[in-house]
Amino acid sequence: MKDQNEPSGSVTSVQVAQAVSPRLQELILLPTEKCNLRCTYCYEDFKIGRMSETTQRSVELYLEQRVPQLTSLRFSWFGGEPLVAKDIVLRLSRFANTLCDRNGVEFLGGLTTNAYHLDIETFKELLACGQDFFQITLDGWREKHDQVRRFANGRGSFDRIWSNLIGLKAVESDFEILLRIHVRRDNIDSLPTLIEKVAEEFGGDRRFRLDFEHLRDLGGDGGRTIVDGVSYEELGSIEQPLRELYYKATHAKHDLDDQVTTGRREADAVFAEAKASGESAGSQRLSDIAAGGPYICYASKPNSLLIRADGRIGKCTVALNDRRNDIGRLNPDGTLAIDNPKLRPWIRGFEHLDESVLGCPLAGLPGALEKELQLIPA
Repeated sequence: MKDQNEPSGSVTSVQVAQAVSPRLQELILLPTEKCNLRCTYCYEDFKIGRMSETTQRSVELYLEQRVPQLTSLRFSWFGGEPLVAKDIVLRLSRFANTLCDRNGVEFLGGLTTNAYHLDIETFKELLACGQDFFQITLDGWREKHDQVRRFANGRGSFDRIWSNLIGLKAVESDFEILLRIHVRRDNIDSLPTLIEKVAEEFGGDRRFRLDFEHLRDLGGDGGRTIVDGVSYEELGSIEQPLRELYYKATHAKHDLDDQVTTGRREADAVFAEAKASGESAGSQRLSDIAAGGPYICYASKPNSLLIRADGRIGKCTVALNDRRNDIGRLNPDGTLAIDNPKLRPWIRGFEHLDESVLGCPLAGLPGALEKELQLIPA
């Protein structure tokens, strides 16, 4: 609960406590940095492959030491495409789920995935080990999506992803799917069709939510393909009528009463105000959003760590080729070797509760950006 003395919109005491508490731990795990798709705008270079057996075992040893000290553990699977290494995702999730259950520790988990491999069997396996949040990106209705979200040979991915999504809604379990809708200048005309189709298929299901994000240059060769991106300021004026269309189409298709529709509008308003405007790994469960509090990036939080496929430890899933983001390494015995002088700039936002720094510590991070990095073989 927010302290009544805290000004509206300021960082809350609850947010600070949750970000710095040593009893809470978030791990952003990259089981592989390879991907099955080659989205035209992607900033990653896919040079690092699967997490080795040694590194997987090191993660398990780390968890054996860390979990007894916790009240809550959270996994966020990222990549590459994490389901290209489905076996690693399931192995470590099952291990953590069992360990947390044994120690009375809350365990949450989720994936940022393109959903191409998210069939019903895989989905149920993930749910069974506590992985119940999924962020899935759509880049427009079929043709527009396939123009940019495609395989190396140019083949599109939309039909398989859409079919998988429709299959998931038949699963009778609690989960949360955040459909991340990318807005770009050349797909805006396609978005009303997409939104109407989403409303028709998922509008009556509280487990599916929408997020609108403006596609922009996040670096790398892919980022340079975005030459006239939609600005953050423009996004709001595009998003609002699309959400109105979604409510209208949902109401018409699923015959929701006015109270339900109003409740969803209010929830979306809170989400739109507090949501991350950063990279996918910053996606938020609805339950995480602090009404009236600003977004705090995972990279700003002292109790959030990125474990890469080669065992390196970082903070940010965007600055993968920036040496400032190499803050340590996971040792074979499960201990962490952290370079504290390199860690401190990432968490500097908590010194003065600077909201701009907390929202994106990479912006203005001390030290020059180093594009070239000698990658360690996985």
